[in-house]
Parts: sequence; C-alpha cells; structure tokens
Amino acid sequence: MISKFSVKKPYTVLVGVLLVIVLGIVSFMKTTTDLLPSLDLQYALIITTDMGASPEKVEMEVTAPIEAAMATTTGIKNVGSMSYNSYSIVTCEYDDSVNMDSVVIEIQQSLDQISGYWGENVGTPMIMKINPDMLPVMTAAVDVDGMSALEITEYVENELIPAFESLEGVASASASGLLKETVIVTLDQVKIDAMNSLIQKDIKGEFTKPEKEINDAIAEIEEGKEALKEAPDSLSEVFDQTIEGKEQLVEAESELKKQLSMLEKQRPQLVEMRDMLNEQLNSEDFLQLKEQRTALINQISSLEEQIKHIESLDESDPGYAGEMTAMGNAAIAALEKQKTDLGDKKTKLEQDKLLPESNVTEIDAQITEINTQIGMIDTQIAAIGAGYLNDVLKAQYEALKSGLTQLDQGVVAGFAEVNKSGLVKVEKFEDIYNIVPALDAAIKKMDDGIKQMEDALIMLSEQKDMLGTATDTINLEAAKAAIEIGTASGDLSVASKALEDAKEALKEAKEQALDSADMDGILTIETLSGLLVAQNFDMPAGYAYDDDTQYLVRVGEAVQSVKELEELVLMDMGMDSVGVIRLGDVANIEVLDNSDETYAIINGNPGVTLSFEKQTGYSTGEVTDRLLEKFESLEKENEDLNMTVLMDQGIFIDLIVDSVVQNMIIGAFLAVLVLAIFLKDFRPTIVVGVSIPLSVITAIVLMYFTDISLNMISLSGLMLGIGMLVDNSIVVIENIYRLRNEGMSIRKACVEGTNQVAGAIVASTLTTVCVYVPIIFTEGMTKQLFVDLALTIAFTLAASLLVALTVVPAMSSYTLKKPKEIKTTGFDKMRDWYGRALEKCLNHRWIVIFVTFVLLIGSAALSLSKGMTFMDMEMETNQMSVTIAAKEGERLTFQELTEMSDEVIERISDIEGIDTIGASAGGGGTSSLLGGDSESVSMYILLDENAEVTTSQVSDQIMERTKDLECEVTSSAASMDMTAMFGSGLSMQVKGRDLDKLQEIAKEVAKILEETEGTVDIKDGLDETTPQWTITVDKEKAAEYGLTVAQVFQMVMGEMASSSSATTISTDIKDYEVYLQTEEQSELVLEDIKTLTFTHKDKEGEEKEISLTEIAAMEETTTLSTIHRDSQTRYITVSCGIDEEHNVTLVGDVVREKLETLDLPEGYEVEMAGEDQTIKESMEQMALMLLLAVVFIYLIMVAQFQSLHLPFIIMFTIPLAFTGGFMALLLSGKEVSVIAMLGFIMLAGVIVNNGIVLIEYITQARQEGKLKREAIVEAGIIRLRPILMTALTTILAMVPASLGFGEGAEMMQPMSITMVGGLVYGTVLTLIVIPCVYDLFTREKNMVEEEL
Repeated sequence: MISKFSVKKPYTVLVGVLLVIVLGIVSFMKTTTDLLPSLDLQYALIITTDMGASPEKVEMEVTAPIEAAMATTTGIKNVGSMSYNSYSIVTCEYDDSVNMDSVVIEIQQSLDQISGYWGENVGTPMIMKINPDMLPVMTAAVDVDGMSALEITEYVENELIPAFESLEGVASASASGLLKETVIVTLDQVKIDAMNSLIQKDIKGEFTKPEKEINDAIAEIEEGKEALKEAPDSLSEVFDQTIEGKEQLVEAESELKKQLSMLEKQRPQLVEMRDMLNEQLNSEDFLQLKEQRTALINQISSLEEQIKHIESLDESDPGYAGEMTAMGNAAIAALEKQKTDLGDKKTKLEQDKLLPESNVTEIDAQITEINTQIGMIDTQIAAIGAGYLNDVLKAQYEALKSGLTQLDQGVVAGFAEVNKSGLVKVEKFEDIYNIVPALDAAIKKMDDGIKQMEDALIMLSEQKDMLGTATDTINLEAAKAAIEIGTASGDLSVASKALEDAKEALKEAKEQALDSADMDGILTIETLSGLLVAQNFDMPAGYAYDDDTQYLVRVGEAVQSVKELEELVLMDMGMDSVGVIRLGDVANIEVLDNSDETYAIINGNPGVTLSFEKQTGYSTGEVTDRLLEKFESLEKENEDLNMTVLMDQGIFIDLIVDSVVQNMIIGAFLAVLVLAIFLKDFRPTIVVGVSIPLSVITAIVLMYFTDISLNMISLSGLMLGIGMLVDNSIVVIENIYRLRNEGMSIRKACVEGTNQVAGAIVASTLTTVCVYVPIIFTEGMTKQLFVDLALTIAFTLAASLLVALTVVPAMSSYTLKKPKEIKTTGFDKMRDWYGRALEKCLNHRWIVIFVTFVLLIGSAALSLSKGMTFMDMEMETNQMSVTIAAKEGERLTFQELTEMSDEVIERISDIEGIDTIGASAGGGGTSSLLGGDSESVSMYILLDENAEVTTSQVSDQIMERTKDLECEVTSSAASMDMTAMFGSGLSMQVKGRDLDKLQEIAKEVAKILEETEGTVDIKDGLDETTPQWTITVDKEKAAEYGLTVAQVFQMVMGEMASSSSATTISTDIKDYEVYLQTEEQSELVLEDIKTLTFTHKDKEGEEKEISLTEIAAMEETTTLSTIHRDSQTRYITVSCGIDEEHNVTLVGDVVREKLETLDLPEGYEVEMAGEDQTIKESMEQMALMLLLAVVFIYLIMVAQFQSLHLPFIIMFTIPLAFTGGFMALLLSGKEVSVIAMLGFIMLAGVIVNNGIVLIEYITQARQEGKLKREAIVEAGIIRLRPILMTALTTILAMVPASLGFGEGAEMMQPMSITMVGGLVYGTVLTLIVIPCVYDLFTREKNMVEEEL
C-alpha cells in the first residue's frame, strides 16, 4: 500500500524527503556533542565534617549512624563509606529504576532525624549526586606577568572565576594553587599580665585607704600599749595616749560603719531580687507556663511512644491494618476535637470583634492564625486518612519539640539580668530553680559579714566608752592610776583584736575582688570565641512602620577589616584606670596564608590551575568553545594575562567526530562501489546510494527528538549502520529490476517488486533490530553505555526500511524506465564453481559440520585464553600528564615534594616538543574532591602542535631523565584516559571488624599478589596510616587523684589548638576566617604532651604538680588515616596493577584461586573488586543480552516461516559468525572485550539474514516440486549474488573502523573487527554449512503435496 502511494504521489515523497533533510540539518546543528553518552550514575555521596575527630571517632559518631539511616532508603543497593580525620564520606548506590532527585530528598529527611544526636563539632551533611559532569571538561593554567602568588589568587577569585561561571553551560570554575589567608588570634600572656597588673592596681587602690586606717589604728593601739608598759607612773602621758587611742577607735568605727552601710544597702537589693523572683516563680503566669511545658513534654513523650509502637508493628501481621486504622481514628478524633475547640475560639473572637472597644487588627491576626491551625489540622487529617499516620505523628513530634525548645529559650532569655549578677548561671529551664537558693546563700553570707562588723562596732564602742571612763577616772582617782592603766591596757588589747578581725575581713574581700577580676580566668578560648561571635554581629531584626513607609530594622555592624578586629570591644571592667578592653589589648592578631601547603607552577612561574565543569545537558564541545573564546577576550583585555589550556575534552570530541564522519564517508563509498560492481548499472546504484544519506539524516532527526547526543558510541552506531542500511534497498531495487527486465511496466514493477519483498525485509530488519531489545534487561554501566548504540542502529535500520518502501520505488519509477541487460560472465563462472563445491560438501556433510564445530571451539578457546578486557579508553593527543609522589613505603613532606617537582621541571623542560609545563599540588579545587591530596604533584604537559615527536616518545624521555630521583615519577602519554571510571587493575576488599586483624590479613593478601606473575604496583592498603600518640590511662592510679579517663581527655584536649573558625571577617575584597588559640597552643609540640602535669591537693591541703605519666602510659603507634566500610562492614583495599604482558582477568583468576586457600578467621572475608570484577559483571550482562537476542531472533523467524525446525537450522549461522569473530580478534591481537561482545550480539542479528534468504528459496524450490538436493544447490547458486552483495556492503562499510582509521577509533575497533571477521567467515560458511545442516535435519519428501 505504501509503495503504491509512493509511486502514484512522487512529489509527496519528494516533499517528505526535503522536510527530513531540513529537519536533519536543524537537528544536527542543535544536537549536543559529548565524548560519551550521558551516564546517570545511581550514586549519592554524603560528606559530613567532625572537626578534630580521629577516623575511628568519625566512624563511630558520624559514619555508622548515617549508614544505618541510609540502609532503609528506597531502592538502596549498597552503602559504602570512608572515615577520615575530621570528616566522613558515605557512598550510597541505588537501583537503576530509582529517581535520584527523590532519593536526595529522602536522604535529607533521614539525616534530619539523626542530626539532633550529634555534638556541636559535627557539621551539616552535604549531599552530592555523582555525575560524570563533575569531571572537568577543560583545565587551564593561569599566570600573570608581574603578579605575585597572592595577587594572582585575588585576581582569579575576584575577576576570572566570576567571569567564567557567568558563561552559559559552565557549572563551576574551581582553582588549584590559590593562597588562602586566615586571621590567627593568639592570646598574649604578656599583654594579659599587663592588663591584670592595671586591674589589680585599681582594685588594690580601692582597698588602700581602709587598710591604711585600720593599720594605723592597730599601730597606735600597739604604741599605747607600749607606752603603758614603759611609763606606768606617767598618768598624764597615759591620759594623752588614752585620748589619742579613743580618737583612733572613733576613726576605725567610722570606717567600719561605712563598710557596714555599703553592705546594708546591697542586702535589700538582693532581698528584693529574691522576693521578686519568688513572686515571679509562684505567679499564676509562670505556673501556667510550667504546666504548658509539662503538657508539652507529656505530649512529646506520648507521640514518641506512638511512633515507636507503629514502627514496631509488623505489616504482615493480620491485625496490623486494624490497629493502624484504630490509631488513625483516635488521632483524627483528637484532631477533630482540637479543630472544634479552635472553631469555638474563632467564634468567640468574631463576636468580640463586633464590640466597639475591640482591637480589630489584633483579633483578625488571631483569627488568621486559627484558620492556619485549622488548615494544618485538615492537612493532618487528610494525611492520616491517606495512610500517613506515622508521618503526621512524626511531624507533630518535631513541631512540639521545636515549641519546647523555643519555650525554654524564651524563659532562659528572661533571666538575662540574673546571669549578669554572676551569682548563678541560668542556661536551661531547670536552672531557674537554683536562683532563689543562690540568692539566699548570698544574703546569708552578707548577713554574716554585717553581724561581724556590728560585733566589731559594739566592741569598738565599748572600748571607746571604757577609754572615756578611764579619762574621767584619772582626774578623780589618781591613786587608782596603776589599776586603771592596767585596765586600759586590757581594753586596748580587745580593741586591737577587733581591728585585726576587721583587717582579715577586708583582706578576704580584697582577694575575692582580685580573683573575680583575673583576666586569665575570664579570657578563655571559649569565652573569647563567644565574645567575638556576639560582637561581630549584623542581623535584621524585623520591619517597623512610619506612616506608609516600611523600614528594615538592622542591629549591629559586622567587622570588616583586621584593624577593626583589633579594636573590637570585649568588655568594660568599670575601672577608670583600665578603661574598655579591646581584642588587641590581650591578643596578637596576624594574617597568615597557606603558601607552605600550596604549589602551582606554570612554566617556572607562580600560577593557578583552573578546572571547568559543565552543566548537565549542555554540549561539551559548545562549552569548551565558549571557554576558549573567553580566554581570548580576557587576554586581549589584560596583555599580562597568560592562559594555557592543559586539557580540553572538546579536542577529543572533535577528533572523534571527524574520525567517525571520515569512516562513514569511506564506508558509504565502498558500499556504493560494491553495488556498482555487481549491478553494472549506475541507475540502481544511484537509487541505493541516495538511500544512505537519507537514512542517516532520518536517524539523526530521531536521535535529536530522543535526546541522544553525538558521541563516540552513537556515531559508531551510525557508522556500523551504513553497511546494513543498504540491504533493504538492494533487495527492493533488485526485485524491481528483475520484474522490469521480465517485461512488466515500470510503475507496476515498482509497486509489485516492493510488495513482494516487503514482508521479507521487514522480518530481516526486525531480526537485526531485535538484538538490541535485550539491552533493556541489563543494568548499570553496560546499559547506559550501549543504549545509544542500540537506538542509533535501530533508528538507522528503521529509516532504511522506510526509505526502501517509499523513496526507492518512487525514484525507480523514473530512473528504471528503460530496462538494461547486464552481462555477468565472471560471476557466472564463480557461481558454477560454487555449485560444484556445494555438491561435494553435501556428500561429506558430517565432515563439514565437524570441522566447523572444531574451528568454533578452537577459535573461542584460543581467543578467551588471552583473557578479557573492558574497552580501550585511552586516546593519544598532544596533551599528557605526569604524577610525582613518594616512593612506596616512604613519605615526603610537602616542601620536599615541591622541591622534587621543581627538579623534574628543570630536567624535562628542554625535551624536544614540550611547549608548556604546569604543576600543582594542594590548594583544594575539584582535584581534591575527586581524590587528589597534598601527597602528590599533578603535572600537565602540552606538546608543540608542530612537533614531530609523539607523546609516547616524550613520556619515555621523561621517565629516563627522572629515574634517579628520590621519588616516584609516573608518566601517561594519554591525558584523556577514562579507565578510572571503570576501575583499573585488581582490587581485593579484606572485610571484617577488628582493624588489627584486617591489617594482618591485608599483608597476607599483598604477599599473594607479590607471588603472582604479572602484578605491579602492589598496595596493601596500609600506606594510608598516620602516626598516633596513644595515652593509656591507668584507671586505678587515676582514681587515687580523683580523676577519670574522661577528665584526663579533657585535660589533654585543653592543651590542643582548635581548628574550628570562631568567626569571619567580610571585606570588600575577600573573607577571612578567624581562628583562636592560646600562646601555648600555638607553640605546642609532642614534648609538651609528654611533660604535661596537673595540680592535686593532698590530705594536708598542700597543692602539688603531678606528672601525667604517673597515671598514664604513652607510646607512639600508627593508625589508619582512612577507615573504609562496605555494607556497614570495615574493609581494607589491597590492589595492584597489571603489566602490559598479562591480562587482568587471567591474573585475577589465578589470584582468586590462591585466595580460596587463604585461612581466614571467622567473620572475615576477601572479596574481589576493581577492573577484573567490572569486566566479569559486564560480560554477564552481555551474555544475557546475547541469550535474549538469540531467543528473539528465533521467535521472529518462527513467525515468518511458520515452522519450528527451519529457524533452528538458520540459527546455525550464528556460531559460524562467532567463529569468524574469534578468528579476527586472534589475528588482530585483540582481546575479548565488552565492545567485542557487542559485535558478537550484532552479528547474531545480521548473519541470520543470509540464512533466511537461502532457506526461504530452498523451501520455495521444493514447494515447486524439486528434490531436496536439487533445491539446495539451486538456492545456493541463485542466492549467491544477493548474499554476497549485502554482506560486502556491510563488511566494507566497517573496514575503515576495523583498521582504526582516525583518532579515537581504538575504542570501537574491536567491535568492527568482530563484525568484519564474523561476516566474512559467516557469509562464506553460510553458503556451505547451512545447506549441509538443512540436508542433515530435513527428510526427502513431496512438499508440493503437503502444501496442497
């Protein structure tokens, strides 16, 4: 029907062709270009910091809880983790069917549930989806003439990075080699001591006058007592001294009264504060608040019990649904009651609103709040009704907990004035009840002081009276002078005692004042950190209104410079001589950079390395082109700026696209050439030739609308499809040509010729396409890599089928109007020779089948004996990389490492062909996230584009010139090596619990690898260790001094400097992190820990300094710097590379056998991982694809032939093609790879077409009455030409790719080699073996009668 329409409406077909061409051009221009297909990796990373924690502590506090939480997320396949010093990375792998965006939300919810149990040192987890777009599409080196490293850093951060990140398609621009400046605030003990001296001087000055007065009074009394002793007879002198003593007593009494007056003034204030607090705590409002808090706690507890109860229920329990329904109804009833109460309250408010004196605005706000609460209740009721009872309860639980926290914070904030008094610290709700007892104690202490002073005043008054009486008595009774003098002397002694007591009380008050004002106690790291945060504050408080103007009220002003930080006010002691205390008065502030941890050299000059990542969905080629254009414009704006491209994926993409297009053109030309040779008529050749570009353009349109990018996989599919897409057109044009030569009219020949073969070519196309259907049953990387190839070939073949059924008959109706007789003398001779050979083979069919079977087994065995590989992902360009690191078992400091790098640069800079050398280490950036660190230097080398040397030759020279250095230098001639995505070499995971046992087993596994031939670069996983100073506390000895292990830990930790930032200074240019430390912490060395002491007071009350070594043992050990876990089980990775002379899978099999003999403790195991395991898993996926493809092909042929045994015979073509594929791989020296396996699968769909053509003709000949042998020979002779034509067009189309023409062809070359070898061998053997198999499996019978 469609062919008839095409012939009758040729202009309609022409319009359709033109539309396809236009759409194809537009689609090609808009289709994105990438190196590989879009890979949606089903992985998520959770990165969490735990500052200052060791790997084991990070594992226990952070990693393990996260792993447990992630194990219950939807679609989880595996959970792995790495616990480092101060941070944790948890890797979650999910099923291919899981939506990663939804998973991220679920992960965040799970993390929110456990984050409340973490301490303050644990940061907020960062969730990251792994995407190949995280890999940089371009790396460039930046240096500026005349700029220092710090100036380049500021220029890159403030100018270049924002400029690049503003480009369309650029996701981020990250830099390595930047200098980072931080502000270090170090408490200066000299400054603090000086400040203490001023404070003490001021305090002492306050006490000087009363001290002097008391001392003077005491001294005078002593003098009076001496005078009484020395001159007992001098009554007049005694009298004068008595008067003088009385005056001194009066002065002392006056001073004591002043002190007493001060205390009596302070006491009512304290009493008033206590009474007020008592009244507040017993007030109805506070009691209601307390009741509300108790109710909140009870509700939280009730909700927590309900949630635990629901989570404990078993969904498979028959009563589960009923119980959940009952609980849901109860919850709904409770919510309905709340809703009713709120409705009543709303009604009451609406009534109040009608009152004249009502505040309508406030009532409306309350009604709005009630409506919001009713809406929330309705939402919760709906959620419960939908089966989300547990989620609603959890939401209520979190809301109540938040409300309780806010309530407690509000109450505590109300007692801020109490905190200022210093008598009691109110930090939580329960502390409120300590206030009144503390105030009572302070009042009692004050009462005791007042009592002492009052007693002293009474005594002074009595002594004063006694002295007065003595004075009167001296005038009256001179005779009693001696007695009175003695009495006066005794009274003076009593007065002296009272003054001494007063002096002691004054001394205690002075010491207390000095202690409370000691800056050493006030200015701790914690206090200073809190002060910095509190003073460096800038926050909007809300909005205020003035008429119609809305004002944002902002409180505070953040520190904006280091100078302002020095002038930052810490406190005011209220002393005139001291004044306001600023940060610079007690600490030294300096700005430091990380130049000792960062290294970046560009051609010997300081520089920065920039890495650019593209946004998902954007074309890599377009993004790199935009970046290059920006490079040029920036260099024009700044002539001193030098930007050198070190790595550019766009180059590789251009090379691959050019290579594939070149191979497509060559393949298409060869295919057309075959048609011209066989048909010997340019007219049908032109028709078939037109079908090639038209089918490709149609496929590109379909690729665009199915969002398939132009990458090496999809382009290879187009290239492979060129040879196959002409098959349908060849069959149609040949049949039309035959009918036309038989005398049929041109239009009828076009219609009938197409209709006769339409069913056959549809079935043939389906058998080829169906081999790609099983790809939907594969998983992981295999599916994502090859789905583009499958769809592209399917699109190409579907387009070729459409072209063959429409365009070919339409064009033939014009081009084949005049028939032409074709002479094929040479081909006729070959056909006769083939007929004779076929008859001989039929006579010895068992020998033919046996030899074929032997060749299959032999070729497969020989090919597989070379091992298997994944794919060749290395592509050589003018870019290469060098890595410099410490030799195995050795360590290099960062300075030693950079010195080695400078030496390498000096040695290799004059190698012929090297144009640019860039080196970097440390400094962060993308490289650190992807595994880079400060233990190696990464070096990029660019060769001169006009250089005659190859990267391999340069690599050899680099290795030769650096072989004597005291470091390990590795050079890669392929800077675009993507093997890291699929693993490299062998990797074994030693799993278990105890780290010591794991390390022992890892050493044994490493020893096995050392004894295995072919292994190189063996790593036992123990190089990831860090020195550790272990302090083991003797609990019994520590108890003798009243210490616990935790207290010893606090003591040691107090000596260590914290690495957390206290605050941030934001300037117009950059932000500075501010770090605090004491003077001792800034100079802390291991010896300080060894000699650490603590103060202990013995039974006699004497304080002694005790060495920490008396209660603890210290030793130097090592511990793993990284703790790996998989499925919540610890493991150590033992790995090795494989040398060029051995295959990874073969070596892996040997190692696997040796590992089986390893005697492992119970609970420990060794699992294979790495490239070997990736290959095996991918091969399993490909084997599944092949099996399903064979089944689908068979079923399609059963439907076509309406027979079960004829398709079975045709299926024998598949092992024939496999034999050719294995032989081709052997001859080319290639190993069996995943790409080669894809070629075998494609062979299965293509090779059966020859068998279909042959068996179909045999069946037709026998139905016409011919004998079996006669029909077999005739079918082979008649179908020889179409079989050879279709096979040769496909073979020749893939010859350029199989020979590896063009850059980047290496990756798809094994597939092309397999296809070419399989088709050559399979086509030839199909013409011999399939007739023999048919002759063996079918009987001689009259098929004409059966059909009738």
